[in-house]
Amino acid sequence: MFDFIKWNRVKLDAAPGTLVYAGAKRDFTPYVATFAYGPDDLAEQRPESPEAIVLEEGRVNLLVAVGIHQPEFVKGIGARLSIPPLFLEDVLNTGQRAQFVWADDDTGFIVMKHLMVNGGILSTEQVSLFWRENMVAVFLERESDLLGGVLARIRKGKGRIRRSDAAYLMVAILDALVDQHMLALARFSEAAQALESRLGADVSSDFLGDLYELKREIILLRNTLLPDREIFKSLQADDAEVPAAVQPFLEDVVGHSEQAMEGAVSLHDILKSMIDYQISLFGIRTNKTMQLLTVIATIFIPLTFIAGLYGMNFRYMPELEWRYGYFIVLGVMAVIGVGMLWFFNRKKML
Repeated sequence: MFDFIKWNRVKLDAAPGTLVYAGAKRDFTPYVATFAYGPDDLAEQRPESPEAIVLEEGRVNLLVAVGIHQPEFVKGIGARLSIPPLFLEDVLNTGQRAQFVWADDDTGFIVMKHLMVNGGILSTEQVSLFWRENMVAVFLERESDLLGGVLARIRKGKGRIRRSDAAYLMVAILDALVDQHMLALARFSEAAQALESRLGADVSSDFLGDLYELKREIILLRNTLLPDREIFKSLQADDAEVPAAVQPFLEDVVGHSEQAMEGAVSLHDILKSMIDYQISLFGIRTNKTMQLLTVIATIFIPLTFIAGLYGMNFRYMPELEWRYGYFIVLGVMAVIGVGMLWFFNRKKML
């Protein structure tokens, strides 16, 4: 959760526009794949270097750069696509807040998070997207199946993606990201339901720790999703110039994103209530235990007094000479003990 603080230290004292990678350590060689397509054809290539990238006129060009841990590689792609260094700097900063801005008059720049849940732990990877009239460039931290569905539709020529422009491709990629958000929310919802079934039956500190850990992940999920609202609001504005034919699909993605955000907020509130209930229940059971111990101690107070009184061994204590004195004292103590038990039980203190 706190990795963004550690990564931002890498950029201390660096001038604006300085290309410095701030993210998890990677040891593979980055590469770029290009897809140039129209309604009837597709050209798929993997250039040997960023300088070899070719954008074909009259077709939609999709560039997928996998691996951003080598600044020179990202710089080469930026130079080939004429992307300003300030925005390449944001690409290299994996702790960048989700956003949508115009990199120049023709290029939109979107940063969002790819969410994954492994072993109940939420992990995020940054996805940076540049969008122009006939080009979409996507920067990924590493290989993933995020774009698997989009690329499959492009290769098979199914649906409207091959017949649509770059704006539709951009929306399709955003839809794939939002689908991952919904999947992460669904997994955490299942975990919350499993914990709810133990609520009240398990008052151990381990269970309370499980609730806290899940709440912590939900907070991270919520804070990751909230900036998306600003992105989609900006995309729906008139100056975003999203074609009217693509607007219905964008609105559908916006609806799913809002659903994910509202679900994360609701799940956070539910977990907070569960933790409060569990703490209250733990306090009630602790109070009952203390009450029982107090009752036991109260019963023994008069018994201890009697035992102490007759244990002083003074020379002139007539009761010590009684033949049945011992049994009388035991009887009195038994009557007092049973009487107090009956009284506390009647007052529902046991």
